[in-house]
Amino acid sequence: MTTAPSDVRVRRPHQHERLMQELQEDGGFPTFRDVLLFAAAVGYRQERRVPFTTAAGDPIRYDTLTHPAFGEALVGMIAANVVAEDPEIMDAVRLEERIKIFEEYANGGLEFLQEQVNVRHKPASAIVIDLVAEAFTESGGARPVSVDELLKGVTWG
Repeated sequence: MTTAPSDVRVRRPHQHERLMQELQEDGGFPTFRDVLLFAAAVGYRQERRVPFTTAAGDPIRYDTLTHPAFGEALVGMIAANVVAEDPEIMDAVRLEERIKIFEEYANGGLEFLQEQVNVRHKPASAIVIDLVAEAFTESGGARPVSVDELLKGVTWG
């Protein structure tokens, strides 16, 4: 029997509850969902997958986590990359497994962010800005594109 996505919940790691609240209040993240999505991306980028057992607060409904479509894409992309040899990870019956992977990367990302706060002696919001700026610098940043490049492959018919 498959668990309906609306019944699946995403946990927040208890040990990083204070950091999550700080990121929500001062870091420009309107919800815990947004904090978790960012933290999972950071955790994946830093190769930090950290299991946890103690959750904080009410778990977030999967529907809420994935309401912006990119949320579900991020959960799926992380799981697909981690379990690359097993394409069935994307099967509907394995949603809870994908969520567990996501939670562990989010926890790893929060752990990394907390370490950066401790080492750099800056508030979490400044660390977020630094990490985003570093990511743009490493990737070459945003670059202007022409209309032709934007419409490449688009057919009108």
